[in-house]
Amino acid sequence: MASAELGKKLRILIIPFFATSHIGPHTDLAVPLAAARPGTVEPTLAVTPANVSVVRATLQRHGASAATSAIKIATYPFPEVDGLPLGVENLSAAGADGWRIFDAAIDEALTRPAQEALIRELSPDAVFTDVHFFWNSVIAGDLGVPCVAFGVIVTFSNLAMSHLGGEVDCDSGCEEVIVPHFPGPEVRIPRTELPEFLRVQEEHDRFNPRLAGIRRCFGHAFNTFLVLERQYCELYARSGHAKRAYFLGALSLPMPPGGASAGE
Repeated sequence: MASAELGKKLRILIIPFFATSHIGPHTDLAVPLAAARPGTVEPTLAVTPANVSVVRATLQRHGASAATSAIKIATYPFPEVDGLPLGVENLSAAGADGWRIFDAAIDEALTRPAQEALIRELSPDAVFTDVHFFWNSVIAGDLGVPCVAFGVIVTFSNLAMSHLGGEVDCDSGCEEVIVPHFPGPEVRIPRTELPEFLRVQEEHDRFNPRLAGIRRCFGHAFNTFLVLERQYCELYARSGHAKRAYFLGALSLPMPPGGASAGE
């Protein structure tokens, strides 16, 4: 029994959004996970076929190691989207049609079935999901495994969007908005620089399920670190936006040498 327990793999499924700027950091995340317990932790990146090359390119940048060789890739079909040619599955490749990629990604009816089928087939021990795929916390809960939301942007931006949600008057003529409940001096943002979901009420309504999905998760991990934005990390951790907060960055940096301490 003891030997069987020692030989058991910890299988972690990582599901990034359909953009290189998301697939890269999610792949970066897989490397330290695999390195944490060599031979025990087995991360798998779940991407659509046309995005496999992005994962491989990111792993190649990290170089050959026991950690990168332990990382697997699993694929699931990209949903059929009107107006997108076959094989266009990444924001970078979509050009002016990038909005079609985004709309498909957050459409539960389009994207959930293939992701759910893969999650249930692989039956992982834990799931890291991009914040866009809010339904994966429900699927993981059904399987009795933890689901952690992973965000590729810094805590400052996450907090600003969360605090502005419901605060921006979409019909106001004001040229600037003030981010409420922020530490330090007032943070003013030109309305023209706000993401569309904060400027357009219909888009804001579509953002709400993602916030609810994060709150359902075991925790919310960020590609940032405390020294960079301590006051915002601490504010997020105590604000109730997520059950737990983890600050793991900067994940694109090289791994410390084998002799380095755990603190490094």
